[in-house]
Amino acid sequence: MIVDKIAVEHGQEIDKVAPWLQRHIQAMRMREVVEKLKKIYVPSAEEIVKYVGERYKRLRPRRRGLAGRREFEIKRLELVYNIVRDKLQKVLEMPRLEAMDEFHRRLIEEFIGAEVYEEALKRVRLAIKLARRFWDEYRVLIATSQSVEEAKKYRKEGCGRILSLVRRLDKHLKLLRRVREELVQTHVVSEGLPVVVVAGIPSAGKSTLISRLSTAKPEVAPYPFTTKNIIVGKVVFKNQIFYMVDTPGILERPMHQHNQIERKALVALTSLPDAILFLYDVSAERVQDVVYQTRLLEDIIRNIALKNGVKVVIAINKIDVADREALQKTYQYIEEIKKKYDSVVVGPYNISALKGIGVEQLLNELIKLLPSKG
Repeated sequence: MIVDKIAVEHGQEIDKVAPWLQRHIQAMRMREVVEKLKKIYVPSAEEIVKYVGERYKRLRPRRRGLAGRREFEIKRLELVYNIVRDKLQKVLEMPRLEAMDEFHRRLIEEFIGAEVYEEALKRVRLAIKLARRFWDEYRVLIATSQSVEEAKKYRKEGCGRILSLVRRLDKHLKLLRRVREELVQTHVVSEGLPVVVVAGIPSAGKSTLISRLSTAKPEVAPYPFTTKNIIVGKVVFKNQIFYMVDTPGILERPMHQHNQIERKALVALTSLPDAILFLYDVSAERVQDVVYQTRLLEDIIRNIALKNGVKVVIAINKIDVADREALQKTYQYIEEIKKKYDSVVVGPYNISALKGIGVEQLLNELIKLLPSKG
């Protein structure tokens, strides 16, 4: 792939290059994967069988007698084989996991399973191989048949066995189709622009902030493999263009207790950002106390930001309706965080995403941390 050449030109393996270059490579790889997926169509078993039936009906014998019947039955078998082979070969253009960017690969590993995905591709390859074997076997049987009825019999058997392969693939084709359709929806963050991933507990104001900062109506798309929607906003500020990605809210709790939506947010945080924006909720209606929000922040810093070489900008949201005691505690907790992770943490900035208070200052800081749009 083109992206693999970048690391080679720097004289390093991809997993050993600088974090900023790794993110650049991953962004290019994501773009390649999405563009490839857009060109692939994964049919269902029913669609393949139906298409075979439609084409099958159009064939007519050209000659009479046993020789003509043999020719006709071989042609019918060949049609079935060619359609099945061609349709399944197209499915095998689905990218292997090792060729994917980190974000797409981890989405599949987390929510489909690497083994399940690879097994589906393996079953398709095996079906193509077996279909070829049936084609080779039954065309000989038809060609050497001793009667019209025998030629018909072998054609029916051969076509039946090939189409049976397709029907047995049904669940695997549906899975691959789902993967393809879901991952194509991630095209918004595959354009190569810098990405700020916004994190925080549920109802911290992430979507409100992105809706306010975006110059156009934010794109709302189904989050891959769940019914949860995410908002992706394209922000234009002082000649800088970047995406802000709203992740599902994460509660501070042990990893094994996170639900699918929370785990999806962690995948995005690990794989996408050029910078992370963490929102505190200091309102009286917050769903988790600031002490737990601070633990979540520290988890993100320690397990994601430090490992990936990205900055974490802290914003204290809902400052206009802040619980004073919670606000004071938040300042204290942030000071402690900054002492431990001074090289990573930026802020805090007091904002109200709803009313627009402090957001311009926040944007000024964010664009300092992002690579230029070129």
